[in-house]
Amino acid sequence: MRLQATLGAALLLLAGAAPLHAQRDTIRIGRGDTLRITRGDSVRAGDASRADSVFDSPGTHALVLRVIRTGTNVPEELADYRADMHAAIYLSLQSDTAQGGELPVTVDEVAGEVRWDRAGDILQTIRGHRVKLLAPAPYTVGSMLEAPWIVPHLYGNTINVFSLAATPAQSARLARAIHPFSYRGIDFYTYTTGDTTRVRTQEGATTLVPIRVRPRPEALAEAADYRLVAGTFWVDLDRAAVARARFGFVERGGRFVVTETGTFLELESALVGGRYWLPVRQRREIQISSPLVGGSAAIRVITMLSRFDLNTGWRPDSAGTRLVWSLGGGAFADWPGVGTDLAPPDIADFADLREQVRPPRRLEGTQVALRYENSGHLFRYNRVEGAFVGLGMRLEPRDPDRRDWHVYAHGGWAFAEGTARGELAWQWHPNRDAPPTVPRWSATAGAYRRLRDMTSFRAPLQWEIGYALGAALGGYDVRDYYDATGLEAYAIRRRGSWTARLGARAERHDSVTRNTESSLFGSAGDFPEVFSARPGTHAAAEGLLRYARGTGAFGLGNSTIAQLAADAGFGDFRIGRVTALLSSRRTSRYLTLALRGDAGVVVGDAPPQFIFRFGGTEGLRGYARNEFGGTTAALGRGRLLLHLPPYTSEPLFRAGVLLFPPLRPALVLSGDAGWAEVGEGSRASLDRLLARETDGVRWSYGAGLSLFEDAVSAEYVWPGDGGEGRWYVGFVAWF
Repeated sequence: MRLQATLGAALLLLAGAAPLHAQRDTIRIGRGDTLRITRGDSVRAGDASRADSVFDSPGTHALVLRVIRTGTNVPEELADYRADMHAAIYLSLQSDTAQGGELPVTVDEVAGEVRWDRAGDILQTIRGHRVKLLAPAPYTVGSMLEAPWIVPHLYGNTINVFSLAATPAQSARLARAIHPFSYRGIDFYTYTTGDTTRVRTQEGATTLVPIRVRPRPEALAEAADYRLVAGTFWVDLDRAAVARARFGFVERGGRFVVTETGTFLELESALVGGRYWLPVRQRREIQISSPLVGGSAAIRVITMLSRFDLNTGWRPDSAGTRLVWSLGGGAFADWPGVGTDLAPPDIADFADLREQVRPPRRLEGTQVALRYENSGHLFRYNRVEGAFVGLGMRLEPRDPDRRDWHVYAHGGWAFAEGTARGELAWQWHPNRDAPPTVPRWSATAGAYRRLRDMTSFRAPLQWEIGYALGAALGGYDVRDYYDATGLEAYAIRRRGSWTARLGARAERHDSVTRNTESSLFGSAGDFPEVFSARPGTHAAAEGLLRYARGTGAFGLGNSTIAQLAADAGFGDFRIGRVTALLSSRRTSRYLTLALRGDAGVVVGDAPPQFIFRFGGTEGLRGYARNEFGGTTAALGRGRLLLHLPPYTSEPLFRAGVLLFPPLRPALVLSGDAGWAEVGEGSRASLDRLLARETDGVRWSYGAGLSLFEDAVSAEYVWPGDGGEGRWYVGFVAWF
């Protein structure tokens, strides 16, 4: 969990402050009173051609100045408030080669209350804490929290940021960002007004105006000790106050940086008492993306506030901002937990802000930047190439608002094989920065030379850098490969959980051989001979449809992935192929069911590289690796977890920030079944792979014990035909 410690130390926790006095009042806001947004009429006023470089129109100029005059002060009648708090704190990873979403590694759930007064004092009390983990760890992101993370309101002149120190023993540090709707804001930002929205809560309806805020390139160096933001702020027209915000903090990194970071916030407020915009849902997230880890990591806090008591007369025992742990029973009595009433969060939710938080020093022209599409373009290791090291670059417009295209190129050298591989691709993505709820299109055309593996039924969750390190350090590489050189063009449409892809390719296939028999350090490993592919030219039209919510059958909580892919081949390989995948996980207090099904059919004379194979950890764990195969195949896998007491998710004991995580033990019952047969024209290809048909349905079953939400297990698996079984001990990875 070294990565967890590194990311946990970088978590940014936010809190805001502002001053003021009033009389007692009580308002109840239920958790169901979330904002409902509808499209409205444009509020742009005046001739846009008259606008200067700061505002897109005179109407925008007038509105921003009005908000600056009235919205920077907390309403005089509001002295303090108290609210119930529920929060979920995630450490999540996302592979750059996964078919589904992100993988939560740890999830903390906390419950308590928040108190704030107009002098800027904040007291955030945690009364309940429970955790879910995929691996044992002596602490979590939540257990290390030392400062309040609530932004108490969106009034004020600055946005205050608390960052968690590098070690739990150090205190939190405060950084400040210049609020776009403060008197200093117009010196650093540009403003563009969008269409109005109608917000409906129990307090009635009001009109909000979204104003897009961007930092001015010439002001990036002038902010001194303050940070800048980029995003959208929704302004209440009637009260001239900021009601909602979605933004990221501007980074000051260079163009040639392998690892990119970003801090993003979504702050949703409700109109309480018909007068005050107070928080009801807040999400803050720090992301780290790098080919060095093969994808992205995120630390995320989602907080819900409800049942507001206004003007209680509260005065803190000591001034300032404090986080207090006061654990007791019953804190979660009225809260079922994470993911029960909301769509699962994902790292991709902030894709529209990633480019905006890295503005260039000037907006004209194009720029070349060091970028990698995935970890394999930087480094990989296998028994064909040995060590492969590459360089990736991207050409794109400097202005983030004009980046509707880019050219990506990468190239590298396989040292053991003595071969160069890489690609050059042009991509058009006119609305790449749209939120996930809006359809996003992209089109790509390019040329490449790639090393492909013949794995038939790939798990939805893959971590290619992990496989490369296993080969480089441990000498384990059992995939079979072939060389593909060609051209491709395809279009992709994404909306929410759905992805559709349509394209075509023409490529030359060639066999490859094993060029190294050892890891980087010379250790003997599992490096078998590579089965040869059939050389030839493959031209095909391809289509894919995918639905993905989460990572599928492996992870925390509930998730589902369904995919259907088809291609029609021409050239030397006149084949048609259809494959399908369904991977799902459903969990409750006492039971968890994980299922995965794969199926495929190839019509025509299939070369070895298109034959379906399974066996061992590829499915049918009671049999040898890739023992079975054919041109028509189906494979099903299932795991039933019977959770054992104690059923609680609370840590077994604590000592400061350290904790002993709940073991979450479970009895495991597993089973898998597969069937495969081969067409006569493809029988020689199957023989070439030393695989065979199943001769009916083959199956295996197992039993054992798992820990930590089924992250690790010890199981004994028997083949269904009565042969000798085998042990599987370690991380669960075959789903």
